[in-house]
Amino acid sequence: MGTRYEEGDVVATPDGRGVVAAVLTETFYFPREGGEDEYEQVTATDDQPAYVVGLESVGSAPYRASALEASSLDDEESDVPEVEGERLADTIDEEVNGLDSLPEGWDRESVLEYWEGIGGSWEECVDDMEEEFGEDRAKQHCSAMKDEVLRTERWRNRF
Repeated sequence: MGTRYEEGDVVATPDGRGVVAAVLTETFYFPREGGEDEYEQVTATDDQPAYVVGLESVGSAPYRASALEASSLDDEESDVPEVEGERLADTIDEEVNGLDSLPEGWDRESVLEYWEGIGGSWEECVDDMEEEFGEDRAKQHCSAMKDEVLRTERWRNRF
């Protein structure tokens, strides 16, 4: 069994570095490119969790711990460890409108850095934003942020 990672951890993957956005321990369906009803079943257990990683360069994908290595968003590209292994499903990279409501000057890197900083979970984001925005607006804002981290809205009500 490989190292265990948590939501918000920065990791290197075979597809580049990113931030762990979900740690899943039960079988789930990951969105597949090609249509809003297209999903791929991914097996996950307590002993072999699946880590959904929002990738720095593009979209998101699920991996096993054996295909990940701890990294940092501050590292130069040349310092990011090369990792071997395979993703558990295809990378998803859909158009989302989450960044339209983010502060001026924010981009994908800013979103991933924020996601890392708050511990990588929607719940932590809501807790962080609730005082500033109120509960409903914080939930909307954090949903848009997670949409951008995963580059899909089809995570909602799934993981």
